Amino acid sequence: MQSKANRSGVLSCAVSALAIALPTFMPGVALAATPAADAPAPRAASPDADAPGIIVTGIRASIERAVSIKRNAASIVDAISAQDIGKLPDATISDSLQRIPGVQIRRDAGEGSTVNVRGLPQVVTLMNGESFLGAGSITSVQPNFTDIPSQLFSGASVIKSATGSMLSAGISGTIDLKTRRPFDLKSGVHGAFSADGGSGSSTKKFDPHFNGLVSWRNDNVGFLISAAYSKDHLGNSYSGIQRDYGGRLADESLANATGYGGFRFDNPNRGTNVPGGIDVNGNGTATDSFFSPQAHTGWNRMTERERIGVNGSFQAHLSDTLEFVADGFYTKQNQYTGTSGFQMQGVNWQAADFVPGQSRDTGSLINGFHFNTTQKYNYTLQNFDSYSELNRAISDSTNLNAELRYKGDKLRLTLRGVYGKANYRLDNSYAQFSLSDGTQWFNGVGTYPASLGGNRIFNPLGYTYNTLPATVDYTGSSVNFTLPGQLTNELGNKSAYALKTISSEGNQRSNADMKVLRLDGAYEFNSSFNVEFGLRYGDRSAQQTVFDRAAPLYGGNGASNPAGCYVKWKAFDVQMNDPSCYATNASGQYLTAGLTRLATDPTLSGLLTQSSLPVGGVGSIYTINPMAMRDPLAFQNSFYPGNKEFVQPGQTFSVGFKQWSGFAQLNYAGEIGSMAFHANGGLRIINTSLHVIQHLAGSPQPYGLPNTDAGTLTTDRSFTDFLPAFNASLDVTNKLRLRAAVAKNMTPLNLDQWGGGLNLNYAIDTTTNPPVFHVAGGSSNGNPQLDPWRSTNYDVSLEYYLGRTSMISLALFRIDVKSFIQSATVMRSNIPDLDGVVRSTVPITTNVQGNGGKLQGVEVGGKYGFDFLPGWLGGFGIDANYTYSDSSSGNYDLSGAKEPFHDNSKHQINAALWYEKYGLQARVAWNYRSKRAEQSDFAGIAGMTLYQAPTNYVDASVSYDVNKQVTIFAQGSNLTKESEHYFLVWPDLKAFNNLYERRFQIGARARF
Repeated sequence: MQSKANRSGVLSCAVSALAIALPTFMPGVALAATPAADAPAPRAASPDADAPGIIVTGIRASIERAVSIKRNAASIVDAISAQDIGKLPDATISDSLQRIPGVQIRRDAGEGSTVNVRGLPQVVTLMNGESFLGAGSITSVQPNFTDIPSQLFSGASVIKSATGSMLSAGISGTIDLKTRRPFDLKSGVHGAFSADGGSGSSTKKFDPHFNGLVSWRNDNVGFLISAAYSKDHLGNSYSGIQRDYGGRLADESLANATGYGGFRFDNPNRGTNVPGGIDVNGNGTATDSFFSPQAHTGWNRMTERERIGVNGSFQAHLSDTLEFVADGFYTKQNQYTGTSGFQMQGVNWQAADFVPGQSRDTGSLINGFHFNTTQKYNYTLQNFDSYSELNRAISDSTNLNAELRYKGDKLRLTLRGVYGKANYRLDNSYAQFSLSDGTQWFNGVGTYPASLGGNRIFNPLGYTYNTLPATVDYTGSSVNFTLPGQLTNELGNKSAYALKTISSEGNQRSNADMKVLRLDGAYEFNSSFNVEFGLRYGDRSAQQTVFDRAAPLYGGNGASNPAGCYVKWKAFDVQMNDPSCYATNASGQYLTAGLTRLATDPTLSGLLTQSSLPVGGVGSIYTINPMAMRDPLAFQNSFYPGNKEFVQPGQTFSVGFKQWSGFAQLNYAGEIGSMAFHANGGLRIINTSLHVIQHLAGSPQPYGLPNTDAGTLTTDRSFTDFLPAFNASLDVTNKLRLRAAVAKNMTPLNLDQWGGGLNLNYAIDTTTNPPVFHVAGGSSNGNPQLDPWRSTNYDVSLEYYLGRTSMISLALFRIDVKSFIQSATVMRSNIPDLDGVVRSTVPITTNVQGNGGKLQGVEVGGKYGFDFLPGWLGGFGIDANYTYSDSSSGNYDLSGAKEPFHDNSKHQINAALWYEKYGLQARVAWNYRSKRAEQSDFAGIAGMTLYQAPTNYVDASVSYDVNKQVTIFAQGSNLTKESEHYFLVWPDLKAFNNLYERRFQIGARARF
């Protein structure tokens, strides 16, 4: 008891000392990024922390390295380290980072892509302590890690509490990726090579991966080059509500149920007449409302990703006091994303063409009606279409770095220059078949000139819409469809598929460059006190152009313009009747834009594929093979020659982003009693200038063409942030360390959130004569007046070090967010349809400024190696952590629950069991995330929050050292084939599912 009392007194003394030191060191403090180069550390690094010539190999050694980095950091830091040259713990950088407490990831085609720290995605990523430009981050602050080869990195640190010397930083954390340099390795020639093959459980393709490194150095100069090549085929599937089509609220009032899009709009037999309206769910009242999806869908997607990365580094000791460092980092990626699927959707936009077969009253009132979740939708079948889409993305990035370092007795200086450039090209191709008879469009007969064979029936074997029953059932873990026999009997018959639409939309050209020049310095007054200082200039610019492709139709063959009328939607439901450019046959009838043909037509020979889809009750369907559209422009021209690019002004912009920043930081090391004490406090000043050029959307154009370009709007603005930061640590014992930190942070927005404009979506309305494409919704991503993310962060942590591979940590954090950005949907009533007439109020998804949010939580982590156990048992170890992250955006969902910050899971657990002994290494890792908010105001309905249900991912790896030079290995990811399930507010209002495959790799590594 006496011992506990003494320890309690020591801790009280330590906390009091920190409280006294806080105002002393912090009239100002900073956020940001990079420790001044080689500045005198307030704490001496352990001998093996950064010792040159040490190559980290094996699970145990990588954990030792991560523990050492955390222990010797000047702030609150967690790290991952490569198990061998070219081998991080997991398949991707972000998959490895998610093992760190407080780190959550998003997935792309099943692989980790982007990262959250402590529940927020406003994370800045650096390379060797400075900004870099990735091809996947041309307009974003955070890179997409799928285009960065993980094999080129030796590790990464997640900095959770900012220091005054950091010149770039995220709101919740900063990730610093570390590449290898020649002085990291021993003198002489060294190399490592790895080759493996991978495959997925659904794609079943052989995927080769190669990487290698060669390095030479002596005492004064060194060279290093490393490279990685991979070609992967990644599979994932989707089932449920078609997200980008949204939906609407439909209620049982007489006006709503019988009005446009209501339950009885096109079918008087839905529901029962009751006082006040139409009872559709059979409870005897007309007081209920429901969510009506526009479409249900299922698809399979394969992403073919070919990537190469090269890293080169040169280091030289020019003299006893001067060192020169130069780095180059290059990546190139070609990605083909092919999708094949079906959609069952309403003929009229967001019409409630169903009655609930199973529903539940939630108790929530919306506009005076009881909102009901729906589990079964009983439809009268509308459109049932198969489709395929190909997106080709070609990207590359180059980053160059040069540093001159001076190291004197007291003074250290680093002059550093960084240059980066990146390019991104996206091309799209889309093709759609219909299994209906087409009577919903011009009575199922296409009008064509005699030279094309004259008029033709759309689909002789098709069903007639709105005459047959169909049910969509969400009660199980997967979506099940009950379709009429007239449709299912023809799904395997190519002759029952009629080509309806071909288009190319949302094509993109983006490029960016970045220049950084900075000077960092440090002066050591004595072994206990030094000062760091620095100046930085950063200049980043990005340009984005988005365009659709349109082809000239009927030139010299009925078009009013001899050159033809340009049409984006070459579709059966588009009639060439616009006065500005129209086309008629010899009888004066308006021509049909899309030349329909059956799937058995010779022009489609060899292009079709049959796919089994991830839903029940549908079976296999025919689509055009997406990979037949690998060259989107050539495919489009093969059916409709002469395609031309039409720029979408609302998504075309340029942003110039310049920052002048400077910092000063004081570092102190001493003792309080017999306890070692370290502290740093500083102030960073950042002046940011924006130059934004947005293109304005003008008048609508016919046939799906983008609005005209109405000119540009230029915005210039600037703002200055004063950002103090303070960090302190107290070694209560030689094993127990107490840390505390406070900082003000600022993180810029993604550049498209300042530069993007209005982009609209259109859908055909067959209730008018002739049919009109009306505005169905859209997005408005950019607003140059939005403020950046700003916050004040508070951190306290306890770290207990048990050994080289063993430690326990506890951290408390709070982030008070002064300003933030969130996605929301607003209703606009001033947007005209394509014929220029304003008819309705439409939902526009946009970014809105949020104020006064907060996020707070706890991180508990432990690493333990069972070295003390006898024999083979001493090879075991565990690595586990838990994060509690409670947040509030200030919004509420329809159930009355507080809406958290988007993408934040309140609970996250990581647990890994590892083994290393006798040349054998093995590891099994589990990751759990609780539900998270994905989107606010889904489909424009206030409070209709889209959530993702909890997920569990299990990965494993095993390797064996044949000898000191050769290792064979195998790795598996997503072993349980985890799926991501989404719902709207209530878990029984299911939205959609993302289904991912298992992945396996087997290969060998060699070293010399």
